[in-house]
Amino acid sequence: MENLLKICLAASIIGILFLLLLANLLSPKTISLGEINDKMLNQKVKVHGTIFKIEDKETFKILSIKDETGKIDVICECGNLTYQDVEVEGTIKEYREYLQIQADKIIKI
Repeated sequence: MENLLKICLAASIIGILFLLLLANLLSPKTISLGEINDKMLNQKVKVHGTIFKIEDKETFKILSIKDETGKIDVICECGNLTYQDVEVEGTIKEYREYLQIQADKIIKI
């Protein structure tokens, strides 16, 4: 009985560690900006676009990006960025009835 308990505990811990590893290694699905809709709130996504406007707030920046299918604002706590093509990974959020992306990672492409 004691051995079975130890085996179950070890299997549970290994399973949890495996799930955490997968969650960190797997990147979100790449979508176009035109595909983003209200049903995707709080989902992680990856998008590509060109920065066409930058608003510098006190503690964060608002990057307006666009592609051939649409445009969206990206909220980030990022350093100096210029008007360029970027890849953004983040979570879709809603602010004042507008969708935006809360960036986790921004990469210049």
